[in-house]
Amino acid sequence: MTKNYSRMKAAMLILLLFGLDAFTAGAQEVKIGTIPYPMHFENHPVGYSVSGSNHLCIAAGPHTDLFIPPGGNGEINSSPRLVFHPDSDFILTAKVTPDFRTKWDAGVLVIYNDRYHYAKFCFEEDYLGQPRVVSVVCNQVADDCNSMAVHQKSVYYRVIGSSKGNTFSLYYSADGKSWYLVRAFQLDAVNHLMIGFSAQSSVGKGCNVDFDQISLQQRKANDFWKGN
Repeated sequence: MTKNYSRMKAAMLILLLFGLDAFTAGAQEVKIGTIPYPMHFENHPVGYSVSGSNHLCIAAGPHTDLFIPPGGNGEINSSPRLVFHPDSDFILTAKVTPDFRTKWDAGVLVIYNDRYHYAKFCFEEDYLGQPRVVSVVCNQVADDCNSMAVHQKSVYYRVIGSSKGNTFSLYYSADGKSWYLVRAFQLDAVNHLMIGFSAQSSVGKGCNVDFDQISLQQRKANDFWKGN
């Protein structure tokens, strides 16, 4: 954990020393070594950094989110997301560590087709100040599902799906070894499917998120229930 926060602090220090251009000038194409596809930002972050082959930091600005309330009013689409188009079947995994400051700050694995069809798998500070596993699925309007409370600074998340299908599953792990199925669902549109990473600070002044141990496997899951 100390190592993760040291990386995050180092990334933010570079941002302060060299300014936004050091991070946002190349935001149209970003490379993470374990992902063999060009990645790009939709909605610019305050800053970001990539180190090694599997480590990413994203800094979200204030009042950033991706959400359409169930009532359909008040759409927000401002949170930075670093995404790519997967070829086919995929298993995307990452260790997620947000620097929680305010309720609804979150680090996110995101599945995004368009502004009305997406899913967010959030490690989020809930409305009571408790870090929690949260998922949001949007087909025209979004739902909002609070799952288990988390009593540690980091979680492991996994998303399994297919760019040629419309069914996806979300998994949580405390140790990155044993996986628990949180949710399975469909998106009604997958014609422009992208997956990747996001950070949000819905009502706060910003949130930095550390994504480590990033892994992309281009295959079908061997066991749906075990997530492997």
